[in-house]
Amino acid sequence: MGIDLGQAIKINRLKSNMTQSELASGIISVSYLSKIENGTAEPPKEVIELLGEKLQINLLDSEELITAQTIIRWFHLLLQSNVDESIRLYNRIKNNLSSVIDKKMLSLIEIHKLYYNVLISDMEEAEKLIFSLQKSSKRFTETEMYYYFKFVGNYHYEKLEYKRALDNYQQAEKYTKSDLFHQSEEIHHLYYLISSAASKSRQPHLSLIYSIKALEYYQSNYDLKKCAECHILMGISYQRVKDSQNAKKSYNYAINIADKLGNIELLKLCYQNIGSLSSEAKEHTDAIIFYLKSYELRKEDIIPRRIVPVSSLMKEYYKLGDIINAKLWLELGLDLIKALPPTKSVHIYEFKVFQYLINGTTGTNTSFDIFMLHEVLPFLERKQLFYEKAFYLKHLALYYRDNRKYKLSSYYFEEAYQTLEAMSDI
Repeated sequence: MGIDLGQAIKINRLKSNMTQSELASGIISVSYLSKIENGTAEPPKEVIELLGEKLQINLLDSEELITAQTIIRWFHLLLQSNVDESIRLYNRIKNNLSSVIDKKMLSLIEIHKLYYNVLISDMEEAEKLIFSLQKSSKRFTETEMYYYFKFVGNYHYEKLEYKRALDNYQQAEKYTKSDLFHQSEEIHHLYYLISSAASKSRQPHLSLIYSIKALEYYQSNYDLKKCAECHILMGISYQRVKDSQNAKKSYNYAINIADKLGNIELLKLCYQNIGSLSSEAKEHTDAIIFYLKSYELRKEDIIPRRIVPVSSLMKEYYKLGDIINAKLWLELGLDLIKALPPTKSVHIYEFKVFQYLINGTTGTNTSFDIFMLHEVLPFLERKQLFYEKAFYLKHLALYYRDNRKYKLSSYYFEEAYQTLEAMSDI
């Protein structure tokens, strides 16, 4: 209690325009008060009560006392994405902002509220905060700029805008030169976020560089869960540069850690990604086995996570020409996404596109091109999901070819090629 209590007494004394002598008068000596404020003395309960009476604050009630340590603990809970505890502690801070002892923390609290709202999925409030913070950002310190860019990155990541997220994370990295970030958990968490956003943006080499940086830190600190997450990102990067041997090795490292920890969340990701690796190797039976394992583990998940293996199974059976099973997984996917807006997952449009592909694009489905041109492609362009855009441009080209519209088919094949070419220049 010593350091927190001492800081609280000092700051509230200064707020009351009292000298040490005035506060100590009739209670304790000035030198003893000085030791309390410096955190080198632990006063008895009676002294705390008397000092609190003079300061008009209940120093024994921790619920009314918001110290620098309280706020830093909230920041750390956000770093760990601990939703329940973040909410609990934020409510304390929010209801007692007037008692925040270090006024320099107020700006950081406001900036951290941005990620807090992202974490609790209040994206409307997060957007308002970005607008508000942007107006005052010219007055931010370097540390405040770091957190501002990092949390704006988190906002865009949550909205599936991975390229914008990556841009903001890289901006945040420019403000990490001070000793505050040297060898800290904070900077290596940013490295992990950069790796993740680069992976989603289909920049495997960049993702690999930053996942290795993050992994080295988490290994040295024995954070096995984060080590496994880094191995998964590395596996995805190796897979995308066609190094299947290292990809498999990375995924297996992650599985071993997940088994050791008994961590189901990690196993879901491992099975899903090994399924993808097997699919690329045309080992379709293995791919289906791994996707089914992922699906079984995700049955109780929220819908945006549950539809990932459903989509993979639908596409795998489609590749095999097994239309009966492809339809079964398509129908399950369509049923799951009924109440979801497209902003929640790119797979939502995927099911709608495959509804055309699996059921045929003739007869009553002649609006396939309108759907692609007016909904799917603009959505992917807005989100800067260029790899996915190229994939659907190719299917639009095939649609036009099958309908003997060869000029349009040629145009969209070229568009798909150009989109992939542009990605290689990123």
